[in-house]
Amino acid sequence: MPAHVPVEDWWSLLSAPALGSLSLLQQVVLILSAIVSGLLGMYAIHVWMLTLFALRRKRPPTIVSPSVWPSVSVHVPVYNEKAVVSRLLESVLAFDYPQDKLEVIVIDDSDDGTTELLQVYEKRYRAVVRVIHRDQRSGFKAGALETALANSNSELLALFDSDQVPPKDFLRRMIPYLCSDEAIAFAQGRPSYLSDRSSWVARAVSLGMDSFAFVDQEARFSADLLTHFSGGGGVFRKAAIVCVGGWASETLAEDLDLSIRLRLGGWRYIYDASVPCPGEIPASYGILRRQQFRWASGFAGCLKKHLRSLVATRRMSAIQKAEAIAYLTGYIASPLIAIGVLLAVAYCLVFPADFILNGFRRDPLAAFTVFMSALIYTSVLALFAVAAFRSRDKWPSRVERVVDLICLGLLSVGIFLTSARAVVAGLLDKAT
Repeated sequence: MPAHVPVEDWWSLLSAPALGSLSLLQQVVLILSAIVSGLLGMYAIHVWMLTLFALRRKRPPTIVSPSVWPSVSVHVPVYNEKAVVSRLLESVLAFDYPQDKLEVIVIDDSDDGTTELLQVYEKRYRAVVRVIHRDQRSGFKAGALETALANSNSELLALFDSDQVPPKDFLRRMIPYLCSDEAIAFAQGRPSYLSDRSSWVARAVSLGMDSFAFVDQEARFSADLLTHFSGGGGVFRKAAIVCVGGWASETLAEDLDLSIRLRLGGWRYIYDASVPCPGEIPASYGILRRQQFRWASGFAGCLKKHLRSLVATRRMSAIQKAEAIAYLTGYIASPLIAIGVLLAVAYCLVFPADFILNGFRRDPLAAFTVFMSALIYTSVLALFAVAAFRSRDKWPSRVERVVDLICLGLLSVGIFLTSARAVVAGLLDKAT
């Protein structure tokens, strides 16, 4: 095999001089490895871009508190959450906010005894808490939020998942953003977690959540990329939600769906990472798998629903459109990663050690595969390095996150196949 391939002879990358000395099986494995690593390399570039944007760390604008605080309706969709909903309601009722400007609407779809618990709170705090029980879970979470929207008279809406515990000053810190600019649709705090010590799965997932909060969300806000409300821990302008058609239940990611419609409608948002809104995180593989199935299916459904509008909109630049598409197709990388793992095993089995270690010096396809693999692995390391650094304030605890990264990698191997199934279900509108 020649030691050097002329740059100008691009066809030689796939010609006999490059592959001629390899068996047919080796050629197939090498070509497939190059194709898959090339496709994954595009997502690696996307990860690198987000990581670099996150380093800019755009700060929210400086604002002052309004002289008169607006009315706020807290919306809480609940489905069989008797173990955690009391904790949320206690934290909401403890808000440092004028009580005469606050109402709490709980949309209850439960059938496990949660309803009776909620009715106790409704009787005790009759002036503030209102429980609306639905016998049919029409539209699921999106349907519950749409019901709350129709029953609210407040101009601002605060949304929380039933497992979250917002801080006492949450409303006072977030609402001024919406009062300062009528073009802002919502202000969101940092997604966080109550504890990551319950299991090794929880510790691994906590690193994934930190990467979302400290890298992905920071980058989106800093670079004005596609908006993504994370489901809870935010305050919305009711007029903005109504303007784009309210909550929709066509996908399993109603939060992302609304975020996209708000962006396409020209609305803006604020992300304040200094205001945490902690909640529960999956503590077992089974819970994590179900969560990831819902998210992957929801992303695929949003891609199918909004792709044409994202491409056609004039409110986003070409780079912003490309990033949005890369983001929405992110879970499609899951089957590619699964295939990549299988090809990596096949690569080690069909090639001798000398080719594995030095083949990139002689074969252009091997060199391309090695380069793309390096891009892929370094992008992941950079992403989680930033997340580990920003989520911990002491070096020993930051170094400990290496173990969390290894555990997250092990979990991901099993999640890839689940996500692949979910993507297909989302595209075919067959997700449950």
